[in-house]
Amino acid sequence: MNLKTITRGAVIAAMYVVLTVTPGLNAVSFSGLQFRISEMLMPLAAFDIAAVPGLWIGCMIANYLGSPFGWLDVTLGASLTLVSALVIHAVGSRWTGLAALSAPVLFNALGVAFIISMASSAEDNVLFWPTAFTVGLGELGVMVVLAAPLFVMLKKNPAIIGLEQRL
Repeated sequence: MNLKTITRGAVIAAMYVVLTVTPGLNAVSFSGLQFRISEMLMPLAAFDIAAVPGLWIGCMIANYLGSPFGWLDVTLGASLTLVSALVIHAVGSRWTGLAALSAPVLFNALGVAFIISMASSAEDNVLFWPTAFTVGLGELGVMVVLAAPLFVMLKKNPAIIGLEQRL
């Protein structure tokens, strides 16, 4: 990795953190019904390898700063973002936006529901499948409303943000 790649990754990480923990946005970033605006950055992984560690590190930092689920979310939650970013990068821009962005919906729905279930006390009576549904619904909303248009824009003209088209 060269300095430009590291810098792009750091900028993506910083954007992820700001879009997750900024007051107002943090209220919808750490619950059973998540609409984590920062997930709209996931399409960057299809076009730039720097986005993969950037999204992962950004998620770790955001979860450290704002998650009520502690280290379980810092480690496992960020790992869900890493795996999603790796899948998106492997697929690249060959698929349509929604197909390429289905990985974050699936991984976060199941993984975040697991984290919330594990971190909640028995008195909270958090049920895995309803939580998976609401987390998946919120992630799908972000992917459809914010990430898919970004994906389409970058697929048409990745030079908009200084990227070259991946083959």
